[in-house]
Amino acid sequence: MCHPVIPALRIRRIVLGETAERSVIVNGMAWVRILVGAVWLNGALEKLLNPQFPRQFAASLQAGGFVSQAPPFFRSFMQGTVVPNAEVFAQLARLGELAMGIALVLGLLTNLAALGSIGMSAVLLLSQGGVRFGTGLGPPEFLTINVLIALLSAVILFSPTAKALSVDSGLAKRRPSLSPLLTNRRKRSQT
Repeated sequence: MCHPVIPALRIRRIVLGETAERSVIVNGMAWVRILVGAVWLNGALEKLLNPQFPRQFAASLQAGGFVSQAPPFFRSFMQGTVVPNAEVFAQLARLGELAMGIALVLGLLTNLAALGSIGMSAVLLLSQGGVRFGTGLGPPEFLTINVLIALLSAVILFSPTAKALSVDSGLAKRRPSLSPLLTNRRKRSQT
């Protein structure tokens, strides 16, 4: 029986010449998790497919990009740590976005990936000057993509339903003691 609000997706599969119908409820939160993962994968692929990205990132930082608009406490971190090691941080950004994207799309260590997504979104948000109201003449400055991704990632982190159709849910079924960690659900008692 399907949930009255959550749409169900019927999947037909062929098993050794026989047709078996299996109903899988694909809830909205699983789609949110997958789409947030796709956003991170998109960013990672753009960086991975551009062999010049580390040098371009370093040049941008040297010119003041991502540093000049940052709040003072974050600007000093950027100038003292990130700018001198810009190419290393560029590689870390590539790998971090790739790892978060794959983890969120597959639902593998989803809670850890959601925490990473919140952290990376916060770093990007701070490097762009933080949250503020714009003038209405340019792109939105209050509800930016980084704010949205951070908020969606927080919902993913706390939502057990975001772990539907995930590697985590399969692992939790095999090892019920891991269920609270992987899927935010308590293991079911055997009565």
